[in-house]
Amino acid sequence: MFLQHFSQSPQHVNRSTFPKSNRQIPIVTKDFYAIGVTFLFLLVGGYGAIHHEMWRDEVQAWLLARDSTSIIDLFANMKYEGHPAFWHLCLMPLTRINASPIMMQVFHLLIAATTVFLFTRYAPFNKVQKFLFSFGYFALYEYAIVARNYAIGILLIIIFCILYRERYKRFVWIGIVLILLSHTSVHALIVTIAIGLGLLCEYLYFYCCREEILNANRHHIWIGFVLIGFGIVTAVLQLNPPSDTGFAVGWNFNFTIQRMNNIVRIITNAFLPFTRHARGFWGSNRLYSFEFFQLIRLSLCYLIIFWCILRFLKRPTTLIMYVTATVGLLAFFYVKYGGSIRHHGFLFATFILTSWIYYDCPEIKLPTNFISNLAQRCFSFVFTCILIIHYLGGITAIAMEKRHVFSYGKETAEYIKQQDMQDLPMVGDTDFAVSTVVGYLEKDKVYYPKGCRFGSFVRWDKLRTHGVFNEGIIIDAKMLSKRYSQDVLIIMNRTFSDELKEKYQLTQLESFTGSTIGDEGFHLYLIKSP
Repeated sequence: MFLQHFSQSPQHVNRSTFPKSNRQIPIVTKDFYAIGVTFLFLLVGGYGAIHHEMWRDEVQAWLLARDSTSIIDLFANMKYEGHPAFWHLCLMPLTRINASPIMMQVFHLLIAATTVFLFTRYAPFNKVQKFLFSFGYFALYEYAIVARNYAIGILLIIIFCILYRERYKRFVWIGIVLILLSHTSVHALIVTIAIGLGLLCEYLYFYCCREEILNANRHHIWIGFVLIGFGIVTAVLQLNPPSDTGFAVGWNFNFTIQRMNNIVRIITNAFLPFTRHARGFWGSNRLYSFEFFQLIRLSLCYLIIFWCILRFLKRPTTLIMYVTATVGLLAFFYVKYGGSIRHHGFLFATFILTSWIYYDCPEIKLPTNFISNLAQRCFSFVFTCILIIHYLGGITAIAMEKRHVFSYGKETAEYIKQQDMQDLPMVGDTDFAVSTVVGYLEKDKVYYPKGCRFGSFVRWDKLRTHGVFNEGIIIDAKMLSKRYSQDVLIIMNRTFSDELKEKYQLTQLESFTGSTIGDEGFHLYLIKSP
């Protein structure tokens, strides 16, 4: 069999490069360890999720899935989102079971727990590294507590890593996994392109001419490549924005060294997410408060890239995947959208991906292997140090979720329900902030002055980009009150002046301020029916 030949050929895979601890652990022991870590993860992650108030980006996906009448309608509603639809398609059945977005939180945490189980069960790292990763910033918080479409992409990357060892037996399955991966986010799409290119180069260079080995499976391999290409093309087509899009419309193709260096500095967000112990912890980094770290930050980022390239030199599959994905992600951050730490995390996911499959990649002979071997010998120590930073960041983020309100959308919705006002007509501004309240209210629509329309989720078109004045919002609310002969509730993420409150006889009901997401504090006003 090909895989037997593959595993026995030292020029292809040197099994001695596996960590000793991982080569000799009995299967039953690994199962118990994975189950134990996953159980502890669910306890800690569940504690964090209970104390996490979802914000607009989380609720937006839920509202899109909930209020789309069909799959075709969902794709139509998502054309402004800038993300493929796989996550939302997963949410649609849940919205038919229960309208509460808490269903999404539970589902998302289970996805994260599955990722942790598979990682601790199959990853070729030692137990300490597996534990630190499982409770690190991205695994425990960013892709577990904050319910977005990125976690399912990380899960699919882990599944690909598991399949990679016997890839030429399971290439169709790899194709299916990569189709799904390409449809989770634009960042996962870039990683998919890198994986596809690495697999293609590996196959063409090492194996395609070995007819005596691969003749029986050749058609399966090309079916897999066709599936990967299909996934990439359909994801790109879905991401193509309509002409009237109103969010992140520009492209920056003007090259400057300063901007390039600023983008490269993003790498420390991904590799060293040492969260600050403060209300504004999300996306923060305690290391940035040290002047010395700021002095070496750019050099450290280039050093990380250079070190990874040296490690992967003798295994070109990982080299191609790492360079393509890293350069692709940084280029996207440069020309389109700089993003936040949740997006930057895919730089670290690329590092995990290539470090995992490194042990199963074919080797090439270099004039000298000394430098590449030296970089690889440093891997375990450097990787552990990085994961310690991730662990400290993850535990800090969970502690800050307990201490601080992430978004006041949930508490505002609970207050409205307590006052029995959930059935009143509502006017909300700013729309993207108020949509959080709408999701927790399980309400089908409110009136958004931005865009001059009723809705639940935000439609990111040019229509909503026109200016909205506070007085105009009040006038819209008075018109609705007159039309429906009912009191109207106004939900604002800013306050009205005393002059406007007096002029229009507004009753200020309650204010909720001081959240981690600064613009998701809310002020409630009531306009009495004439």
